[in-house]
Amino acid sequence: MKVQVEALSNVERKLSFEVPWDTVKEELDLAYKGLSKRAKVKGFRAGKVPRKVLEQLYRGTVENEVISRLVDESFRKAVEENELVPINSPKMDAFPTLTAETPLVFEATVEVKPEITVGSFEGLDVVRKVRIVEDKEVDAELEQLRQKAVVIEAITDRKTAESGDMAVVDFFGTVDGEDFKGGKGINYTVEIGAGQMIPGFEDQLVEMSIGDQKKFQLAFPKDEGPEEVQGKTVDWTVDLKELKRKILPDLDDDFAQDLGEYDTLEELKENLRENLATREDARSRRLLRDEVMSKLVEANPVEVPKLMVDRQLDYMMQDALRMVQQTNDPSIREAIEKLRDEARPQAEKQVAGMLLLEAVAKKVGIEATDSDIEGRIAELAREHRIPTKQLKKQLIENDQVDALRYNLTQDKALDHVLEQANVTEQQVSAEELQQEATAEP
Repeated sequence: MKVQVEALSNVERKLSFEVPWDTVKEELDLAYKGLSKRAKVKGFRAGKVPRKVLEQLYRGTVENEVISRLVDESFRKAVEENELVPINSPKMDAFPTLTAETPLVFEATVEVKPEITVGSFEGLDVVRKVRIVEDKEVDAELEQLRQKAVVIEAITDRKTAESGDMAVVDFFGTVDGEDFKGGKGINYTVEIGAGQMIPGFEDQLVEMSIGDQKKFQLAFPKDEGPEEVQGKTVDWTVDLKELKRKILPDLDDDFAQDLGEYDTLEELKENLRENLATREDARSRRLLRDEVMSKLVEANPVEVPKLMVDRQLDYMMQDALRMVQQTNDPSIREAIEKLRDEARPQAEKQVAGMLLLEAVAKKVGIEATDSDIEGRIAELAREHRIPTKQLKKQLIENDQVDALRYNLTQDKALDHVLEQANVTEQQVSAEELQQEATAEP
C-alpha cells in the first residue's frame, strides 16, 4: 500500500491511498470463499456454489464490504506509521469503486491533534494573590455554629406577636375567589422580620394574638411567585396558632466546650481561623495555577482544532445541553446557543492549555506513574467514601484509567511549569477578589 500525507493545516491532514490490485484481489477471493460456505442458493449444495453465481447475486455487497475493510485497515496503518493522532473519523468525498486489474485509489481527510512545539514555559511572571483572614470572617463562622445550636421554645409569657418571633400559622390566599399554587399553608412557621414571605406579609402578623384570625389584601410582587398571581392583589386569611422564640447560646467558654473539642472560646476561634486560612490557601493556589496556565497559553500561541473546542464546550455546558434535550422551547435553545458562543474563547484557551501541557510533559519526560494513579484512586475513594478496590474496579470497567492517567500527567506538567515560574505575592482584600471575579468574562 502506498500512502501520501499532506498537511492542509496544522490540524488537518489529507491522506491519499493506493492499494495494489493483488491485495484487493486477495481480499475478494477470501470474501467469496467465506460467502461460498454460508450462502444458500437454490439448485446448489452448501459450499458448492460457483464463484460466477455468487458474483451475479452478491457482487455489490461483497465489493462494498471488501472496500470498507481495506479503507479501515489502510487508515489504521497510515495513522500508526505517520504517528498521527486523529480526533475524528476520516471523511471521504466519494466512496471508492473497484476496477479489475487496477489499484484501489481513494482519499480521506482527517482532523488531528496539532504538532505542538512548546517554546517559552520557563520563567513565566505570575502573581499569587494572598488574602489574610479577617476577624469578621471568624465571627461569621462562629455565628453559624451558634445558629446550629439554637433552641426553639414556646412563648408562654405573652400572646401577642412581635418582630423576631416564630409564628405558627395557617394561611389561605385567593385571587378573585380562586385558590392558587403556594397560596395555602397549614401549621406553617414564619420568622417575623426574616423576609421569608412576600413583602408586607410578616408585618401583618405583628400584634396579632394567639387564636386571632386576620384578613387583609396584599399584592404579589410582579416578578415572584406563580405566574397567574404575579402583580395581582391577593385576599389573605391568616390564623395565628402559636408563638415560639429562638434561644441562642452565649458565645463563651461553655459554648466552646459543648462542641467537645475546645476548652475556651479563644481556642475555638483560633481553630476557625486556621480552617479559613487553609481554605484561603487552597483558593490562592488554584488561582495561581489558573494564572500560570493563562500565561503559558499567552506565551505560546497555538492553533486548536475546532472539533476539540466543540467537545470542550459540550463538557462545559453538559447540564445546559441536558436541558435543551428536554425542552422544545426555542427561546431556551437560543439562550444556550448564545452562552455557548460566549464561552468559546474560554474553551479555546482550555484546549490550547491542555495541548501545551502535553508538549511540556513530552519535552521534559513527565508522566503519571502507576503509583500516582494508585494514590489518586485512594484519594477519590476517601472523598466518595467507598472502598478503594471497588472504585478501582469501576474505573477499569468504565475504561477511565487512561483518562485518570492523562489528568494526572497534566497536573504534573502544570506543577513543573509553576516550579519554573517567577512568583511574586500580592496581598489583596476579599472585595478586590470579588471585583476581579465579577470582571472576568
